[in-house]
Amino acid sequence: MEVFWRKGFEGASCEELLSAMGINSGSMYAAFGDKQTLYDKAFDLYCDTVFCKGTEILEGPGSPLENVRAVIEGMGEHMSAPDCKGCFVGNTLIEFGSQNKGVAEMARRVMKRFQDALEQKLLAAQELGELSDAANPGELAAFIINTAQGLNVMARANVGEETVRGIVRTALAMLR
Repeated sequence: MEVFWRKGFEGASCEELLSAMGINSGSMYAAFGDKQTLYDKAFDLYCDTVFCKGTEILEGPGSPLENVRAVIEGMGEHMSAPDCKGCFVGNTLIEFGSQNKGVAEMARRVMKRFQDALEQKLLAAQELGELSDAANPGELAAFIINTAQGLNVMARANVGEETVRGIVRTALAMLR
């Protein structure tokens, strides 16, 4: 997962993958069939172990708006880390777009589920009076997803912690 996350599908050589897994090519092909299947498994592992943390934060203790804010702050923490590899889901969409319908479709579904979860939290925040009635929870959820993926690109471009934190502060200001 780490090799694909850092280098992408095309950038990851079989030698790097084999070295990271500590196996030989025969074992890799026997276990996974091909590089694409291995990538798909790595993508699933990322979704199950890393990406799901955003959903866990949304469902955690605190008010709906506090949870959405915590998600945005968590994105900033992740994306401002010096060794940040970005978001594997976003990286997958950037690399595959519509070329590889399987993994790109999985990435679109994962992102859509998270956007829907954000929208539900924002609706709940609005119902509790934490968020203005003038706010549009669907548009705000899409804005947060867009901001997250923009942070992904900025982090991979090594723009620096202060720039990332400024983007996070601006996104948080939209939730007042």
